[in-house]
Amino acid sequence: MSDRAIIVVGFVLILAATLGTVVVTHLRRDLVAPLGETITYLTRTRAARIAAVLVWAWLGWHFLAR
Repeated sequence: MSDRAIIVVGFVLILAATLGTVVVTHLRRDLVAPLGETITYLTRTRAARIAAVLVWAWLGWHFLAR
């Protein structure tokens, strides 16, 4: 298996886990908070929003800039 195939499989697994979590949040709101509420909670301060933008930019630069 090539490196590219491993990376693609990894991203597919991350996507599947994310979609599975979204389904669970819709079925059991008492068990897991929805993604939107979680992001709102995590970025409620200015410092957290700046950190989120920096992490997003770092991820984009390192994984998407090819």
